[in-house]
Amino acid sequence: MMKSSLTIFIVLLMISTGFAGCTSEEAEEMQAFPQFSSLADDDQTYNKAKMAGSPFIVMFSAEWCNNPCHTSMFTIWEAIPELPVLVMSTDPAENASGITLQDWHEAANAFDDDDESGDTGVTLTTYAFMKGVEAGQELEITSPGTVVFVNSDGMITATKVGMLEDPQEVLDLWETAQ
Repeated sequence: MMKSSLTIFIVLLMISTGFAGCTSEEAEEMQAFPQFSSLADDDQTYNKAKMAGSPFIVMFSAEWCNNPCHTSMFTIWEAIPELPVLVMSTDPAENASGITLQDWHEAANAFDDDDESGDTGVTLTTYAFMKGVEAGQELEITSPGTVVFVNSDGMITATKVGMLEDPQEVLDLWETAQ
């Protein structure tokens, strides 16, 4: 009798351990986007409370990052124009490389313009350019060009490190935030 009770106990312990592993893995997959507050180039202050209730994208970049940063910005725009995108600089310097937030936004807007065809008209109007050093540090973002998709509850649903070149990939990642 004692042996069967011990067997049942061991089986129950093994089953509960299996469930505990699943639960902790799910909790690790979803991480809250950190608290932040930053004045953007459009003279608006953005913070987590302002963004609550709607999904959004955060592009971690730097004022001096052309690629993969600009390519990813335009790929996001190509996938769905006017998505809510916060472009956060991880460079702690004020006006890094002598570039203001407004200069940075203008350089990003001009990225798809070339000498032959001129201005394509894409101005990334819904993108807010700001400092995001603390948020980047908290998330251990080390590469400019990292894109984070955040759902309406403020939880990170997907992270892409490196250049986004495929609009379908943006759509698939955006879907995770819906």
